[in-house]
Amino acid sequence: MRRLFACLIAMGAMFSDPVSARDGQSRGAEKPVLPDGGSSDEIIVKALSLPRDELPINVRWAPVDNTKIDIIYERADQYLACALSKADRNWLRKAVEGSPALASTEYAQGWLISTNWGCYPPRGTFAPWNPGMAGQSLIDRGILIERTLRTFVPDASLTAAQTFDPAVRARFRTVETQHNRYRQNPELSGYIVAACLVQTQPVLATRLFHAKQGGDLVRGIEQAMLVNSPECLEGVNQLNVEPTTMRLYLVDAFYRWVLAVHNVPSLIPEGGA
Repeated sequence: MRRLFACLIAMGAMFSDPVSARDGQSRGAEKPVLPDGGSSDEIIVKALSLPRDELPINVRWAPVDNTKIDIIYERADQYLACALSKADRNWLRKAVEGSPALASTEYAQGWLISTNWGCYPPRGTFAPWNPGMAGQSLIDRGILIERTLRTFVPDASLTAAQTFDPAVRARFRTVETQHNRYRQNPELSGYIVAACLVQTQPVLATRLFHAKQGGDLVRGIEQAMLVNSPECLEGVNQLNVEPTTMRLYLVDAFYRWVLAVHNVPSLIPEGGA
């Protein structure tokens, strides 16, 4: 679960601007017509059936038990939805806005979960998810960020006009370089790729956030984002992706871009629970 792109351990300068790569890149006429942000859900889902040898990026799905991963995600999501509804907002802000991998951030995340055990399914209930290491869990942090968006900004969206605005780009790069200073590979590389994909495909990123976890639509959106933004992959043309983990990174990056667009330190209102 902790590896998004096994081949992307080494990346270029942190949060380098993909605009220059995109502007200088020539996309040949042989490229098949690919779904984009304006395509219907049906067309995006059909992206899954496009022949890999005709795509600029050969996307393969990691050989893992996706049913088990989806169940773990669902159980964690149910628990965290309940815990977030009861959480003190000051602690929630520390957990969501704190630097990833920083001890105080992990403590705040673990505190939110450990102080809301009443949300956990009763003993004997089938729940293949153990929140014992919640403060250090990638899936818990990702769901916590997504739940924060759904709770406080349920209609969140991004456009290319926003993510390519020079002031927003500069703000994002400055803030995120500091925010992610404690992250290590492979999580750092995964986040950098996700941040680039959200910038270059903001409409698809918005649709991904609003799409239900699991199923072909999420996979289709992820594949469409990858094949339409090869500039984000530093020349890599074949990769294995675990779709749930990729969603977590993309929603994390989506949240951070929304912060940059609105020029605020948090989307969580001041106040108590």
